[in-house]
Parts: sequence; structure tokens; C-alpha cells
Amino acid sequence: MIRLKIKDLLSKKNKSTYWLTKKTSLTSPAIYKIVKGNTEGIQFNTLEEIMQALEITDFNEILEIIPEKG
Repeated sequence: MIRLKIKDLLSKKNKSTYWLTKKTSLTSPAIYKIVKGNTEGIQFNTLEEIMQALEITDFNEILEIIPEKG
């Protein structure tokens, strides 16, 4: 499973989901779902936009692979 670490990054940078909405072309509901992890996937252009807003160039900073149990 892959987890987006956007919530952690926003907290670390002392930014809000509202701030991220203003920095991207994404809607508040879309940002909220992504930050809460209530999404099945994310498009590359969406990920790129979020990474640019957060000034991230390394995917390892925003993505985490969680091993499957079992």
C-alpha cells in the first residue's frame, strides 16, 4: 500500500489544507480527501501540483510504501 504523507508535510511546514487549496488549482473537497487518505489514487499532475506547492522535489518525501500484513 502507498500512503501520501501530505498531512505530515503540511504540519511540518505549519501550513493548512486551506493554504494548499489556495496554492493549487484543486478544490477544497479534493484536497481534504487526499490529505485524509480517502482516495483510491492520485493523478501525476495532481501530485506534481501538490509537490510544487510544498516545494518538494523528491517523491520519497511525499510517498510512503507500507508493507502488506500477512
